[in-house]
Amino acid sequence: MREPLSYAVARNAADAALEAAEAEGVRICVVVVNRSGITKVLLSDDGVGPIGVETARRKAYTAAVSGMPTSVFAGFAASPAMAVAPVHLVDPQLLPVIGGLPITVDDGEVIGAIGVGGADGETDERFAAHALEALKAALA
Repeated sequence: MREPLSYAVARNAADAALEAAEAEGVRICVVVVNRSGITKVLLSDDGVGPIGVETARRKAYTAAVSGMPTSVFAGFAASPAMAVAPVHLVDPQLLPVIGGLPITVDDGEVIGAIGVGGADGETDERFAAHALEALKAALA
């Protein structure tokens, strides 16, 4: 098993997402969690409300524990097979909303996740992907 995600690497990724959003005039919250969904870093721009902060945290959690982007998880959660066990009954922290990406290493092991909230889903995911790229560069 790989070493846990370090604070320094998680912070670097969160900073990259915030800087990219600020350059576009978008206010976001970015959360980086470890493989268990425990928050390592939470950075929120001025003006992001409690919903943006909480959705960022839950998107990161969902991506970490499911091991898939929340956009994919959302499709899974909406499938007829899940009607018998809706995700909110399985784990109330799961949030099947676009904007969360797992952090994986070369062998596919999930070591954490990034979640972004505060904008629309596609924008959140784009900034999460930016943070993921910064993180992967730091891990290389």
